[in-house]
Amino acid sequence: MKKFIIALIIIAMAGMEGNAQYRTIHAYSFYGGYGFFKSDFGSRRDWRTNFSNNSAQVGMRLYFNLFPYYTSSISHFRYYLGVEAIKGYLNHTGYWADKDSPMAQKLRAMTANPLLAGANLGIEYWVQDLRYYDYSRLYGIYRFNFYVGGSVNGYYYRPNVKSSLGNVDDPVEQQEILFPRFVGHVYNQQGFTFSATVKFGFTYQLNDYFHLFWEHPFTWFPNDKVDGLDVNDQADRYADWIYTPLIGISYILP
Repeated sequence: MKKFIIALIIIAMAGMEGNAQYRTIHAYSFYGGYGFFKSDFGSRRDWRTNFSNNSAQVGMRLYFNLFPYYTSSISHFRYYLGVEAIKGYLNHTGYWADKDSPMAQKLRAMTANPLLAGANLGIEYWVQDLRYYDYSRLYGIYRFNFYVGGSVNGYYYRPNVKSSLGNVDDPVEQQEILFPRFVGHVYNQQGFTFSATVKFGFTYQLNDYFHLFWEHPFTWFPNDKVDGLDVNDQADRYADWIYTPLIGISYILP
């Protein structure tokens, strides 16, 4: 993780050089949102599970350009370095948890609040030429723009799996308090994982220096232990992923 963060900082510093060959307009953004956390909690293809397992996300980014001003790629591409935090709110709902039985009670008693904190390095492709989009604000012309993008992320995570019936970290108690499928498959240890994000978004220039944006990122984790459960059976053939619509504001440096 340390090497990953150091590499991102070096890239960011390179992008902020004051050489005249580089595009000097940089931006900072701050954002937050509330969305959906798809994991081993709840039932697959169940609308109540989809809407009751949620995630809250906050973060900030530094936007920069690595290419000389005369390079045509800067017309539509923007790069960024970011840090962010995500908290999940997970529970069991659906067919098996809704039953009136001791097993269903064990499912309903089990929750998790995974916490993730990390950094990302990303790229965005903007439909409108960024040079004209940026400079139009200097003439009082404020416009919409649309973009798509992606990022590589690195997170420290802590699953925080709990049960109101007892201690889920005790192998002996697990036999009594957990649904049989999850006995021996709770992983409450903190760890590190990479993830990948794809996204699309819209932005609007509020004035000369502030842009408002609405973004839709989908983040996939190859590590299936982020939510604290990793059963590894036929029903557990999907990795964890998050969709959190974000609203943010960007400040364009003079």
